[in-house]
Amino acid sequence: MSDFSHMRHSMDMWNYLGFSPWRHERNGGAMEGVARLVTMIKGPQLLPIAKYYAWDYVVWTHDDAADVEYIMREWHPLPDVVTQRFLLVSDAGGPRRVAKSFLLGLKGFLEVYSYTPECPPDQKPHPRIRDLIPPIDMAHGANKTATGVSN
Repeated sequence: MSDFSHMRHSMDMWNYLGFSPWRHERNGGAMEGVARLVTMIKGPQLLPIAKYYAWDYVVWTHDDAADVEYIMREWHPLPDVVTQRFLLVSDAGGPRRVAKSFLLGLKGFLEVYSYTPECPPDQKPHPRIRDLIPPIDMAHGANKTATGVSN
């Protein structure tokens, strides 16, 4: 089980970035972190051609590989959501990226990534999550020193 729950102490930063607290109950426990809905508009603002959404989840409390399997098995497509992206903050490593499409991509995509804060340079995170790495490192580093946590 990975527990980076000390990152919740940076909730002001997460809120500023558009995230809200998130928790998902499942048999035998819960996943916890933050989530945000990103709206993407194609075309000019006044006359949009298309509007679609993406969910980002940063999960700091989870059961590592068991939750990767759970998400891939149980998560379903959402209306107008193109991508649901999970980033599991983990000290146990895990898959760099696991993905699947719903109805050949017509109903969207599901992506699960694993990231270890302060990982060695030879274990670079997947390029598709590079926008989420700085806030994770910042929340982990700031709260690790403030609370004396050693992960």
